Amino acid sequence: MPAANPLQRVLRSVLLPLSSLSDRLGNGFYVGLAVAMSAIAVFAIATGSTAGMKNKAYDLIMKSRFQHPAADPEIVIVDIDEPALAAMAPEFGRWPWPRNLMGELVEGLAAQQPKAIVFDITFSDPDVFNAAGDKYFRDAIARAPNTFFPMIRLNEDNDRLSQLKVKQLPGVSKLGDTASDSATIAAVLPFFYDVLTDHRLGTNNIFTDADGIVRTYSVYTNEYGWRVGSLPANIISALGTPLPEKEDILLNWRGKPLSYRHVSFHEIYFDLLKEKKIRPADEFTGKIVLIGSTAPSLFDLKTTPVAKAHPGVEILATAIDNLKNRDYLTELHPWIYIAVTLVAIVLLTFAFVYNIDQRVVNLTFTILQSGFLAVSYLTLNFSTVFVDLTAPFAFSLAYFTVARFNSMFSGFRRSGHPFFSTALDEGRECRVALVQCHVHIKNRRARLALGASIKKQVGLSRYGLVTSPFFKGMPLLHAFFRDTLVFYWLAPDDSVRPELVEGRTTKPVQNLSKVSALQDVINVMERSLPAIRKSARRRASDQTTVTWLLHSFDFTVDTEDTWRLQGEEGMAKLFALAPKTGKGGNGGVVCIVTTKEFIDACRSAEGLKISEELQKAGLKT
Repeated sequence: MPAANPLQRVLRSVLLPLSSLSDRLGNGFYVGLAVAMSAIAVFAIATGSTAGMKNKAYDLIMKSRFQHPAADPEIVIVDIDEPALAAMAPEFGRWPWPRNLMGELVEGLAAQQPKAIVFDITFSDPDVFNAAGDKYFRDAIARAPNTFFPMIRLNEDNDRLSQLKVKQLPGVSKLGDTASDSATIAAVLPFFYDVLTDHRLGTNNIFTDADGIVRTYSVYTNEYGWRVGSLPANIISALGTPLPEKEDILLNWRGKPLSYRHVSFHEIYFDLLKEKKIRPADEFTGKIVLIGSTAPSLFDLKTTPVAKAHPGVEILATAIDNLKNRDYLTELHPWIYIAVTLVAIVLLTFAFVYNIDQRVVNLTFTILQSGFLAVSYLTLNFSTVFVDLTAPFAFSLAYFTVARFNSMFSGFRRSGHPFFSTALDEGRECRVALVQCHVHIKNRRARLALGASIKKQVGLSRYGLVTSPFFKGMPLLHAFFRDTLVFYWLAPDDSVRPELVEGRTTKPVQNLSKVSALQDVINVMERSLPAIRKSARRRASDQTTVTWLLHSFDFTVDTEDTWRLQGEEGMAKLFALAPKTGKGGNGGVVCIVTTKEFIDACRSAEGLKISEELQKAGLKT
């Protein structure tokens, strides 16, 4: 039954060698696949090559989790939003505004004694048209020691062109003896940075990953041996909260923006100018007040896992919140993921090598994979630990997929499928061994358990195949064959024909595959005996527990399809043995009934090994 059309012939030319290789490797394929997959997994996880999968998992969980920490109520944003821009425009223009406005805001906020006043605005250049406004702002800042400002770290390639020395930055400290006093740094600083003593100046670079999404925030950077703190880190350090030693933290988002309390800038500013103020006098007492913008027109928007347009001031607030409450996300060491991956691959290898029931393997694998996803999802809902099991999930899935395909190829080759085997090609001689196994146990669970054990032994054999249940879906006919397992062994002719060599005929070599197939059948029955005896002991009966019915015949695939008729006749002979089931010679545990053709095939096979126990059960040659 060769492939008929060109596409089938192309598929066959590819699949035949693959199935042949799978057949030669046997269980070595699963072991080799496990070694290769494990090596790839160890390298990929150890080198961080799985970061893309980790990021996608982090994004998905952050976007869809049902429980997340609430935004800290002590963090308030004075928002330069679109309503503020519109309200301030008639008198001060849309943006930028005179610096004295910011000075007045600082004075008004400072009077309420907030914990910190934080600007998410970089005042890099003096206002050449309003020097008085700049001076007013500068003086207000000097009088408010709890004001904090950002600086922007520029590309380090420009460091050699800068005249600003790292050690001149307020609040920097040495990380070790390697700190260079002459090192310079390229950065955009507020024009009044000289009045920002201690840790009031920090970096506020919001870096995205390669895919343009913000997931982490800097705690500090190592600049030529100097520790330069970020703006959130400096604020939290000034408030007395310990900082993590890591350079970056993985952000624990508080949900979609706007998560924090926002007050429009113009509402605060105009209220401060009134003699009789409407707003509470302690509105910002004990608060961390951030001054920034959510207005789209000011372009301070980034993409995060929870929003495509996340205002930069909210990202800054999230970083401050994480450090203040110490609930930033922590990650497990990569070797933990390597260990989980290796364990999963080893378990799958064991399942395929020892031919564990496919339904059990599928169910276990599904539970295992679902467990990986569930653990990753739930830990980020109920803890601050990010357990990223995407790598174990991916590599075990890859192993399972390849191994399952190999198992399918092996089954197709054994069955004579034209894409995977030449056994049923025209003119090919084959031997088939047909086997019925009757399990005489009334208890359904015990019957199924013993049947599964026997099927497992057939799957571990060289040529054996388990057929589908007879007449499933047809209650009456299915009931007739409920306790009947049917297997078959297909062995194509691989004998070496006699040849004329130097005037004499060589001796023909015996068909090794046909002998192997018969030995396979016998070995399956031999390996099944322990499970059968165990079931018999539980029954506490001397009745036959299992009856084996055996038949074998040879056929040649021909165009007239007479070989098919031979197959029908062979099946009929096998089923004709059923009335001969009864007590066996092995203490009533096993009974073996054979056709004359099967016995003749065994007698013609050289080197066939049959145990005394099977001979007593009825397999006499």
